[in-house]
Amino acid sequence: MDRAGSVKDLASELLALKKASGSSFVQLSEKTHYAKSSWERWVNGKQFPPRDAVERLARLCDTDPAPLLALWAEEDARRAAPESEAGAGAESEAGAESGPETPRKRRVQWASLVLALLLGVGAISYAALSGSDEPPAAPRPKPVVTVAGPATGCTLTACEGRDPKKMNCGADAVTVRTGSIPKDLVIELRYSRACRAAWGRISFAQVGATVVVNNSDGAAQADVVHYDRDVYTPLIAAPDNGSVWVCAALPKDVRRSCTGRFIPSEEKAQQP
Repeated sequence: MDRAGSVKDLASELLALKKASGSSFVQLSEKTHYAKSSWERWVNGKQFPPRDAVERLARLCDTDPAPLLALWAEEDARRAAPESEAGAGAESEAGAESGPETPRKRRVQWASLVLALLLGVGAISYAALSGSDEPPAAPRPKPVVTVAGPATGCTLTACEGRDPKKMNCGADAVTVRTGSIPKDLVIELRYSRACRAAWGRISFAQVGATVVVNNSDGAAQADVVHYDRDVYTPLIAAPDNGSVWVCAALPKDVRRSCTGRFIPSEEKAQQP
């Protein structure tokens, strides 16, 4: 099955479940804490949904989520495959190009060495003829240019649905917005300039509490506290001129508390 077929099959199953539930997109949004526009894209096959959304819809319809999650896992693996294949292709191409260039590089290196020796002899001869005992000045070393910033596994929409730790987006991450729900639940919007992506995190929460990160393009990623007291969402794109924000809700509570919006191009992310 090709990638388009896998996405289409998953979207068809989601659409069938939506129809079986009798819920509108607005009602799905209220019951699952995902945006109405996100559900419209997911069931129409325009965007790959997060795993939690697929599982939530299945359980909402009293359906075993295992077959749907198997389809989701298959497509998720296909989404990761092109990046690995592209990396392998680039290495093979680089290896193929390096072969014919090796003799030419050696000739250039020998020519450079001979030229340096000739220049050194000329400088010493000039110093001897001029009566100077001082050796010629050594050439100044060229400055070494380094590129700052962590190496990341993705940027912008390529990060959608990925784990921020596995993509190394946490290396330069900062908390740019915060919020809370009485009592004690803390909401954070985390942002990585290197990945140009963001994610949501909640702490001191109860099992069943939900956190959702959104952007102004209508995309959303979410997760639920299954155990312990904290959880973070998958990544979402954070374009320079777009906005991102995080919302959270207590178990079985349709009301949500949200952070303020963060626009990367208008602010410098500060360390918490």
